[in-house]
Amino acid sequence: MYINGNFKMESDYEVRVIREDEFDVDLFIDINYRSVDLDIGNNDLNISRIQFQMVKAILLRFSKNGTRMTCHMLRDIDLYSAFSNFEIEYKDRVINIEKVEEKVVLSI
Repeated sequence: MYINGNFKMESDYEVRVIREDEFDVDLFIDINYRSVDLDIGNNDLNISRIQFQMVKAILLRFSKNGTRMTCHMLRDIDLYSAFSNFEIEYKDRVINIEKVEEKVVLSI
C-alpha cells in the first residue's frame, strides 16, 4: 500500500514517484496500453463505469495536505500526452488500481 498524507492507494502495478516537493506529489503508473475501467460506484448520474482505451500510463497528481487529486490518462510515456483527466476526492478512501485479465480497474 502506498500512503502519503491523506492519500492511500493499492496497486497491482509499480508506482513511481516522478515529482515530489513540499506540497505536491506526481505518481506514474505504467499499465502498458491496457483499457482502464473507471469504477465510479453508486452516484446520482446512474453511471456504473467509464472506460478508456489504449492507456499507456496513469499519472496521479495530489497534494500532501489536500483531499482531491487529478488523474491523467496518458497515450504514451510523454507527460503531455494526456487525452483525458478528471478529479477524485480521496479523503477517507483507498484508491485501487488492479489488473483484471487484460484490463485495469481503477476504483475508489
